[in-house]
Amino acid sequence: MEFFKTLLKPIFAILLFSMCFAEEAIDKKQVLYLMQSNEINSSFSAYQQMCKSNNVQDFETLQQMALILLSNGAKSKDQEVQRLTIFGSGLAASVKSLEILEQGIISPDLQTQLTSLYFLSLLQDDRTDELLTKACSSDFIQTRLQAAYYMAERKHPFAIGQIEALMHKLPSFARPYFPYLFALINTPDATNFLKQFLADQNIDVRIETILNIARFSKDELLPLIKKRTGQFNIAEQEAVAFALGSLKDSTGIENLKKLSSSTVEGVKTAAFRSLYLLGDLTAAEALKNEALKNNLFAIFALSEVSGVEDFLFSLLSSNNMQTRFNAIYSLLKRKDSRCLPYLREFFITDTADLGFQMGSSQGRALNCIKVFASASQRNEKEFDPAMSLAIKEQLLKDSLELKEVDFLSIAKMIFDNKQNELIPVLCSLLENLKSEKGIEFLKSYAQKAGSPLIRDYSNLALFKLKEKGPYEEYCHNWVERENKKQIMQFNTLTYMKPNKNNGVYQLTSQETSRLLIDMFTALASKQDEKNISVLVNAIKNGNFKNRYLLCGFLIRATE
Repeated sequence: MEFFKTLLKPIFAILLFSMCFAEEAIDKKQVLYLMQSNEINSSFSAYQQMCKSNNVQDFETLQQMALILLSNGAKSKDQEVQRLTIFGSGLAASVKSLEILEQGIISPDLQTQLTSLYFLSLLQDDRTDELLTKACSSDFIQTRLQAAYYMAERKHPFAIGQIEALMHKLPSFARPYFPYLFALINTPDATNFLKQFLADQNIDVRIETILNIARFSKDELLPLIKKRTGQFNIAEQEAVAFALGSLKDSTGIENLKKLSSSTVEGVKTAAFRSLYLLGDLTAAEALKNEALKNNLFAIFALSEVSGVEDFLFSLLSSNNMQTRFNAIYSLLKRKDSRCLPYLREFFITDTADLGFQMGSSQGRALNCIKVFASASQRNEKEFDPAMSLAIKEQLLKDSLELKEVDFLSIAKMIFDNKQNELIPVLCSLLENLKSEKGIEFLKSYAQKAGSPLIRDYSNLALFKLKEKGPYEEYCHNWVERENKKQIMQFNTLTYMKPNKNNGVYQLTSQETSRLLIDMFTALASKQDEKNISVLVNAIKNGNFKNRYLLCGFLIRATE
């Protein structure tokens, strides 16, 4: 009997759909019935027929269709479909998808939980606060820590209780993570925990507490930090030296002078930095002297010092690669255009195959850039490609502070050398520039042969800028052509390499996936009938697993 029910259900749906077309009297209930019956293509075809008859899009019906599809996806036994459904529900950026995101919170899969939790954190709703609390009961420590962070960020009324309970349940090695959370909450009760942490037996807990007191400008705790100036642990001395300057404690100058005589690189550099911030101009000369000794933390710290541009420029000719790159960084931070020719080493991947990581001093108060040759050949423990890309992208964003002509010269260098990993961010920056020269620059590359990713992102940026031309049509055609491919990876780092046989550059599957997401985001943001029709066609005719993501965009487009 069950077999016949299973067999007859799709047949009945198809017959109903055929009858509707014959009579051309399709209504909303029929469209939704087909969707509820999981006859997805038939439902969207019926919807399109209904719109054709009524000569108007029905946004409310589209939202209901999308929510039904996502709800069914969340119940799927296919883990990949579940993940795509949660991601699609998050992309909707709507409280209407909260129930589906809740399913992600209780999923037995860690990645699904974390994805759901991230999107929940972006929504402002009383129900969201309840779900964050619920996530604190997860079986996964990663989920509970992430939920604690989001609760602290929102200053959730139950944040302190949940974070304290979690802290006591975790092993002692996790304790250094908690000073940041309490500093982020920034209430009197949270401050009491910071006071306790300053006397903690664990040196890492004390260091993290001192640094976060400085970063969050908790001046009321300054007297307690000053009492720790005479500590014998050099890492703690460095943290204290850093904090005294960040908190602008002029009464701590004598203590800083004592610390500046330390033989430890991190301690004296942190002391010189703080003395400069407190008005001691001789400390700038001391930092320069340290920089001449290839003290990378000092070179990096000079980015905060006025009047050192000529000195930094002189370091650009150094034979020490580490010194040179940190000097380039600091000169860019000083908005000095003389760094331009040297930025090529940062942005262009060539035979040297350079990669970059952030380095920290022993007391974790100071930073520098560490440069790796043959980066692609290094193992994951030694080198993180995602961090290297993040550093490059941040430098690119910092380049916006230069004159427009200088920024455009950097953009041209990146485009002409086909540095595809930087193209999405660079086109976004050019779009945000919203200048005539920036728009003309994008137009000059919108038809460039041999560089598909550059051409695609240039057209996308011009479409988002509402420029007159074939840019909207280009994006529509691209989506129709590429939507047969499944969107699976969203943050995977890949490098575009030429085909040695014919020299033609092809998009990798990861690049195509990211571009599809960016294209659909742009279509949804327009919130007009023409672009919504493109979304509907993509869901109906594209890769069947993409529909779970695209329904999220459909909800966003019809809000």
